[in-house]
Amino acid sequence: MPEPTPIPDWLGWLPPRLVALDVEATGLAAGDRMVSVGVVALATASLATGRPEIACHHLIFDPGRPSHPAAQAVHGYDDWLLRHQDPAAMHLAALAGILAGADLVVAHNAAFDLAVLDREMAAAGLPAVPAKVYCTMEAYRRRGERGRAALDAVCRRMGLARVGTRHGALEDAWLALRAYLWLQACPVAVARPELTAPSNLRPVPPRPEGPLPPRA
Repeated sequence: MPEPTPIPDWLGWLPPRLVALDVEATGLAAGDRMVSVGVVALATASLATGRPEIACHHLIFDPGRPSHPAAQAVHGYDDWLLRHQDPAAMHLAALAGILAGADLVVAHNAAFDLAVLDREMAAAGLPAVPAKVYCTMEAYRRRGERGRAALDAVCRRMGLARVGTRHGALEDAWLALRAYLWLQACPVAVARPELTAPSNLRPVPPRPEGPLPPRA
């Protein structure tokens, strides 16, 4: 009878279920709202097989207000598209269930992402994210790495690059996951998922000419 494959040492310090998260918002102020969220959930035991098992979730929302021009330049969603989407409250209970099953939630600049998400949860009458949170940006800084600790800079240090210039929430969640595994010296890479449009994206009517009408 063949002996069981030994468990790699590095797997012992990873949590069983890891959820990487990224939030795009209308801006950086305390009153700004969530525009999109990307989640990549990983069963870390599958890393030992060389075929990591991930589940992806990508959602878009009507934030109820226009994005700051600088924020729109980052996430790429204009107000005409966003005002025809679902409000976040319609999907937050399902999102909360995904996060509640995590042993660790990972995000780059986690303080920002979780602050935005927790405000949306509170507005919908839901509790804040209960899981333990790991910030890859702060962990990168604690390593004493030189230069900036923005996600793009960390990715360059790892030899990764995003597909385009926009910061899509799903891709950024995957990049945060890769940064976490790199920081934990995990030798197994998780392949980039298919970067599909948000699963709840609604079709948008033709954009009117001239300035947009006031929001309803």
